[in-house]
Amino acid sequence: MATNKKNLFNRLTEASKNAPLQESAGGDVKKLETPALAVKKTKVGRKPKNLQIPEDLWEAYDWLKENNTTSLLMTPYILEAFREKLAKDGAFDKNK
Repeated sequence: MATNKKNLFNRLTEASKNAPLQESAGGDVKKLETPALAVKKTKVGRKPKNLQIPEDLWEAYDWLKENNTTSLLMTPYILEAFREKLAKDGAFDKNK
């Protein structure tokens, strides 16, 4: 049985000598797989927050969705309301 496997391996090796893609030797792989230098992390534009949303707000949002008043998912809906409140309070009027 071992000779059959060895013969099969030898036939595969011969057949793949002219293949466009070939396996590299184990020593060469280690040289190629050197770890990249540590990259400085950039500042993330968003910060994840886990909000505790009261049930009555969820129910009100579900009512809006059922009546086709909004097509936004909850997260974009909250972000839009937050942006509107910031604009109303003048947070974007920094030059005035």
